[in-house]
Amino acid sequence: MRHANRGAAGTLSRVISSHAYRFIFLKTRKTAGTSVEIALSKVCGPDDVITLISPEDEQLRVEAGGRGPQNFEAPPLRRRAFNHMSARLARDAVGPDTWGGYYKFAIERNPWDAVVSLYYWKYKDLPELPDFEQYVAEEWIEQLANNSRMYRIRGRLVVDRVLRYENLATELDEVWAHLGLPGSPDLPRAKGNARPAGHYRELYTDASRARVAEVFADAIEAFDYTF
Repeated sequence: MRHANRGAAGTLSRVISSHAYRFIFLKTRKTAGTSVEIALSKVCGPDDVITLISPEDEQLRVEAGGRGPQNFEAPPLRRRAFNHMSARLARDAVGPDTWGGYYKFAIERNPWDAVVSLYYWKYKDLPELPDFEQYVAEEWIEQLANNSRMYRIRGRLVVDRVLRYENLATELDEVWAHLGLPGSPDLPRAKGNARPAGHYRELYTDASRARVAEVFADAIEAFDYTF
C-alpha cells in the first residue's frame, strides 16, 4: 500500500488520521464522536495522530484497548491538533498531500435532537435544569451549529462522507469495510448517561422549534432533517 506524506499525521482523531488505512475522522459535537474516536484509536499505529479527550473518556479508551493521545503537537504536525478542530485547521495541520489523499468522514445529527442532547449534557451537574426555552434562545445552540465547519470549508463539503448519527452503527460498519479496518467498530458508551429517557420533541414549543430551524437551516436542508 502506498503511504502519502508519512512524516505528517497518520490517523487524526478529533482530528483521528492513519498511514496504513489512510483516513481522517473529523469529530463533530454531540454525535457520539468520542465513542467513534475511541473505536478508531484501536486500529491506530505509533505514527498516527490521536488528540486528547477528557480524563474519564481516556479511561474508557484504556479499557477498550485503544491508543492514548500521541503525535498531536507541532511538530510533528504543522500545527497542534485539538478537540473539535475545523476542517480548514485540520487540513493545515496534516498538510495538503495527506488531506488530499486520505478518506475523510464526519458525523451529523438531527439538530432538534442534538440541541436537547447538549442541554442535558451542559447542565448535568446542576441540581435543577434551567428553562429549556431560555436555553434555546441563547448562544449555545449557535456554537453547536458550527458542526458544519468540521466537514465544510467556506461552505463547501470537503469530506468523502457525512454519516448520520441516527443510523450510525450501520453507516460506520460501511466505512469500516470500505477502509479495510480490522475487527469491527465496537463503540463504547461515552458521555451517554446525562440524558433521561424520552423523545426530544417533548421539550419543544413552536417558538423553540422555529429557533432551531432557523439556526440550523443549512444542515436541515443539506441532510433533509425534519422535526
